Amino acid sequence: MSGTPIPGASGTMPDSGGSLAHAHAHVAARRLALTVLVLAVSLLFAEYAARIVFRRAHSSGRAGDFVATHGGGPAVVMNSLGFREREVLPKNPRIYRIAVVGDSFTWGQGIEARQRFSNLIEDSLGPGYEVLNFGRPGDDMPEHLGVLEQALQASPDFVLLQLYINDFETKQMQRPRPHPLLPAPLDRSLERSSVLYDLMNQEWGALQPHLGLVDSYEEYMAKNLHDPSVPNAQLAFGMLNQFIENARRRDVASGTVLFPAPDAMGPHGSHYPFGYLHERVALTCANQRIPCLDLLPAFSTIADPRTMWVSPFDAHPNPMANERAAREILHRFRSSWPRQIG
Repeated sequence: MSGTPIPGASGTMPDSGGSLAHAHAHVAARRLALTVLVLAVSLLFAEYAARIVFRRAHSSGRAGDFVATHGGGPAVVMNSLGFREREVLPKNPRIYRIAVVGDSFTWGQGIEARQRFSNLIEDSLGPGYEVLNFGRPGDDMPEHLGVLEQALQASPDFVLLQLYINDFETKQMQRPRPHPLLPAPLDRSLERSSVLYDLMNQEWGALQPHLGLVDSYEEYMAKNLHDPSVPNAQLAFGMLNQFIENARRRDVASGTVLFPAPDAMGPHGSHYPFGYLHERVALTCANQRIPCLDLLPAFSTIADPRTMWVSPFDAHPNPMANERAAREILHRFRSSWPRQIG
């Protein structure tokens, strides 16, 4: 018998429940798309805002990030020996020659050559002196020993060894590696292309030790070097002694200048975790009877250590910090550098 279709019966009326669900899904998809679009635009705006804010940053502590690859930086001219210095000419007997051996602090990362403490020292000493820069980025104590041999071939009257905290790391020590924000391929790509990602990754790396995900650099150094009797400490400071003795065997006087870690200093140098290394260097110099300068007291007078950084992404000493270092070096070593007159 035929009759009026019953609403909701199968095959007779549209499913209003399914249509409503489809409409809700469509609205949710549109909202999600709008959210993604707003987020993308916000990130793009934040990226360009960060580039404007940090447009003057031209140096980074990491070779592969945005600032390092896009910041430009000062001109670098190398000599035939592979150092950021003029060509080394035969020694003039009337000139007192000082050779500075060191790492990227001596080389002058992020600053012009004329702004380095070695250049400032030479300018202050005036005629009768020359200061040759044998700094090389990434060098630690084993490399310093090799560079010393090159420096000694220049017949210096004095060798100044510039030291930094990480110079005492040995090949046997394994640095803690913070986890990146994103998986490795994407992390490397964004590091090279985004200053905003660099900032976020930097903060994420600083947070991880507090979350127990990785040892802090301070903890790692203390585990390997705080106790002077452990193998890594003996090896590191054994090389420092060897450096001094190698110069002495060639009848060349030597001294050391130790830079503190500005990125580990609190206001006015508070909460500094590497004091034990500074004490060990001072003890080594005293035992070897050579002059030694610790820049921690001079740098601790600065209220905000970040003002010594070459950029917000790089804690290498900026021109102001190099000027302060040059003044302290001249005050400490000037009496050890008699003017050559023969």
